[in-house]
Amino acid sequence: MNTISDQRISWWQKLRTENNRFRLVFLCSFASLGSWMPGFNIWLQDQGMGGTAMGFLAAIPWLVMLLVQPFWGILADKTGKIYCFRLSVLLAALLFGIFPLLAKASMWIGIMTCCFAVFQTPVLPLLDSITLDHAAMDHTISYSRLRFWGAPGFGLGAWLTGILSTTYGSDVSFYLTAAFLLSAWLIARKLEPPPAVVAAADLSFKGLGQTLNNGILFSFLLVVMLVSITQSASSFFLTVYMREIGAAASITGTAIGVQSLSELPFYFIAAWLLRKTNAGKVLVIAIWGTALRFLLYYLNGNPYMVISIESLNGITWTLLWISSVEFVNEKVPAQWRTTGQSLLWAMYFGAGAVAGNVLIGSLYETMPMRQIFGIFSIVVFITGIFSLLLFVKPSKTKPLMVQNVA
Repeated sequence: MNTISDQRISWWQKLRTENNRFRLVFLCSFASLGSWMPGFNIWLQDQGMGGTAMGFLAAIPWLVMLLVQPFWGILADKTGKIYCFRLSVLLAALLFGIFPLLAKASMWIGIMTCCFAVFQTPVLPLLDSITLDHAAMDHTISYSRLRFWGAPGFGLGAWLTGILSTTYGSDVSFYLTAAFLLSAWLIARKLEPPPAVVAAADLSFKGLGQTLNNGILFSFLLVVMLVSITQSASSFFLTVYMREIGAAASITGTAIGVQSLSELPFYFIAAWLLRKTNAGKVLVIAIWGTALRFLLYYLNGNPYMVISIESLNGITWTLLWISSVEFVNEKVPAQWRTTGQSLLWAMYFGAGAVAGNVLIGSLYETMPMRQIFGIFSIVVFITGIFSLLLFVKPSKTKPLMVQNVA
């Protein structure tokens, strides 16, 4: 009898490892993002917002990220990343929980969106930084193997939101977000604070002038921003498009769940492709995959077919992001890599997401989402041609020479 009891204790102890805690925190943190982000515009539409207002309100979290991230970095340096992570997660959970109760008019929706964004946007950058520190100390695990659990987490959040909102309305997305964030906070309380190995997210852009002297890198950042603007249609307005073609909330949730799960094999495929070829070629594949995805949205009118289209997300997002990170690392000398990666984040998640939401919201006032996807498919295809000419030729991909630093 004692042997069986000992086996159960041993099994339970194996589950309660530090690595498994990190996996669960990634799962819950990304599930919280999947619960609110894809359906935020649907909720705004349910409040009677027009396209332009939706675009501006949906852009707020990404604008806030650019403004407050440096302050979170300073606070993390002063008080510790794990403390800042727990604080941001807990306060974000509280604000999401009360959001539907207080956000009853345009002004209050804007104010409350700013409030939750202040604490929600640093959650994932801080978690990334903490995980990188942990992986640097524990050589049995890698960052990518822990970050892997974010994709099924995002899919879980989106799927549950789709299922529950059919019965309880779109407000349920905020309550689910709060529940997942609270779960992440409870698990994170058990995490051991690792020694700081990786600096907190740096968006101060030190070395900005020297970095942008690289013309190819500058062109690359403009391409990334343009692709981000168009991908905002599938990231933030997909639920609006699906409602437009008659999809039930449960079908929408399933489609977004498939979107997230399709990323998983492409973490490995991306690594294989980058060993076989260069980051510029993989980037072009991702851009043309995005053009194809948008064309399929334009041609399609069947809600169930969107579930199949979402399987392209591994090509259009995972390949795009991993190749972009590698491209920046190749083009920027070691002493400026933090600046380079910060610029990549700022152009894709900051400038691109803000401009994309505002532009798409304005276009939606005058045309359906299907037509917007059709226009964007042409724009992205042309961008892919220019990217092929700019980033694939060997003569165009030489890295910057490292200058002597006195």
